[in-house]
Amino acid sequence: MLRYLRENSGNWIIKIFLGIIVVVFVFLGVGSMNSGRDDSVASVNDTPITVDEFQLAYKNLVEQMRNRFQDNLTDDLLKALNVKQQALNTLIEEKLMAEQADAFDIRVTDSELQESILNMEVFHKDGRFDMELYKRLLGLNSLTPEMFEQLQRAQLRTQKLQDMIVSAVSVSDMEARSFYDFHNTSRKVDYIQVDPADISDISVTPEQIQAHYEENKARYQSEPKRKAAFIRYSPRDYQDQVTITQEQITGYYEQHAEEFEIPEQVEASHILIQVDETADETAVETAKNQAMAVYERAVKGEDFAELAKEISQGPSKEDGGYLGKFDRNSMIPSFSEAAFAMQPGEISEPVKTRFGWHVIKVMDRFDAHTKSLDEVAEDIKTRLKQEEMQQLAYYRVEDAFDAVIDGDALEQVGLMTQKEVRTTDAFDAQGNGLELDNPPGFARAAFEIQPQQISDIRQIEDDYFLIKVTETIEPVQLPLEAVTDQITQELENKFRVTAAETRAKELLEAAKTAGNLEKTALENNRTVSSTDWFTRNETVQEVGRSEAFINAAFQLTPENPLHPDVLQTDQGFFIIAYNDQKSPEENEIQENLTDIKSQLLQAKQGQYFQAWINELREKSDIEINSRLIDG
Repeated sequence: MLRYLRENSGNWIIKIFLGIIVVVFVFLGVGSMNSGRDDSVASVNDTPITVDEFQLAYKNLVEQMRNRFQDNLTDDLLKALNVKQQALNTLIEEKLMAEQADAFDIRVTDSELQESILNMEVFHKDGRFDMELYKRLLGLNSLTPEMFEQLQRAQLRTQKLQDMIVSAVSVSDMEARSFYDFHNTSRKVDYIQVDPADISDISVTPEQIQAHYEENKARYQSEPKRKAAFIRYSPRDYQDQVTITQEQITGYYEQHAEEFEIPEQVEASHILIQVDETADETAVETAKNQAMAVYERAVKGEDFAELAKEISQGPSKEDGGYLGKFDRNSMIPSFSEAAFAMQPGEISEPVKTRFGWHVIKVMDRFDAHTKSLDEVAEDIKTRLKQEEMQQLAYYRVEDAFDAVIDGDALEQVGLMTQKEVRTTDAFDAQGNGLELDNPPGFARAAFEIQPQQISDIRQIEDDYFLIKVTETIEPVQLPLEAVTDQITQELENKFRVTAAETRAKELLEAAKTAGNLEKTALENNRTVSSTDWFTRNETVQEVGRSEAFINAAFQLTPENPLHPDVLQTDQGFFIIAYNDQKSPEENEIQENLTDIKSQLLQAKQGQYFQAWINELREKSDIEINSRLIDG
């Protein structure tokens, strides 16, 4: 069964089970990749975690990430996410939870099991549980109802254990209010900015260039290069081996009906008179009057598109204000409410949004509907075929990698899998020198491999590779004349930053003496600017994302308005002072209190349960065979 699941894990129904498949082999002991192996990668209180369990957990976790990240999943990302350790941690925690569930004598009744399965929407048809659909979907994946019910019972048992452990965790109204207030209080600050890019009187001498070169020779070397041999397993190589049946297409359509639902839509144009969110009442009223004048011209028969080109201040101006088709959720609520209340040909009076005042014209309306199976059958077929081709390529490279593990050379692996072993010319870490579809991706993978070793399975875009580095070419020292321009630029940038920091510190001392930024700016031919409102969780538009800047801003008070240190961000150096603070309104807090309590409770329960698991781990006898995991 597991071999079938692995071969078809890109299929849509398999994705339903990806989140729970690890539990299958932990609690049921189903499947084995190499039944002859009985080594353990770890043990938990004398309960072994086998190589088979670990390999399957790892591969299923990779598959989950592939479904999540799609084409963005790279070997670098897998390494950064430490997927092998994640898989092992999951297995260890599952062994510990199973042990604790036994200790607490936690059971799942037949009625609880039945109710949980009846509520699974994947087995629903027309809003109700369908027994034939249930059996068919399980059968498509070589699962019997008995096997699946064992799996689901194990899951429910684990969930009962978790619910019991976190049952004492709670969140008070005061705690939720404090949390919301803390994260939604806004600040404004005044600032003087010193940008290194504005420093112009910078010069670099030949002596400085020479000295910098001598002190940093290791930085000025040629790029290291490598040569490699590789085998590529591409999904397109298997397109003639994949056939998608009408049953598969129908099954996908039935279980993903929401993908083909087209909500009610309108086709509309608009004319925008912009007004800032923070504008005073006079400015808002003036803009409204301008919009009303546009409305009156439009209802009298002037061409709406021409009016938009003449007057509108929005990005659709050049298109005559045309917005195309959109559903209710695609626009700001007040805009959608107005547009969907209109009939084709009608023009609205001015409608206010955070962008300003809009005059809207609806050209057409389209009722909500679901695309028919005939309309989407080819798209579904293409998607399913690509998924199966992808999985077939992955399965073939798995076979190849198993041979590598067994000690076969790359050439033997190529013969066994009927794939050509190709070689490269010398290439650097950026992929220069490679004649492949994705040179940087291949180069990143190759530079992670030890010379003369064969890599594990590497995915580069849709293709899978086994790579062997056959030669390493070490860097050589570059002569000074080859890097003079580079060093000159580096030193100029360095000197600009140093000069800007020095100037900022001088301005800060002047501000401390003067007691405010305005006087300091005036005396030093500088400008005091103010940020927009920002919270602790937002980017400050004027300075970019800087945690240090935000933390410093929220330390300021009206009594101590000037921050005592110069702050550096990607935009330069800043001297900041308190401007204003705005706390959430009471009605806003009340509207969000229930959601905040729920979010906080979930977070606290997760933290509490993880702390409980961590304590279990500390008290347990856990042995890990790093050689088998890293090998």
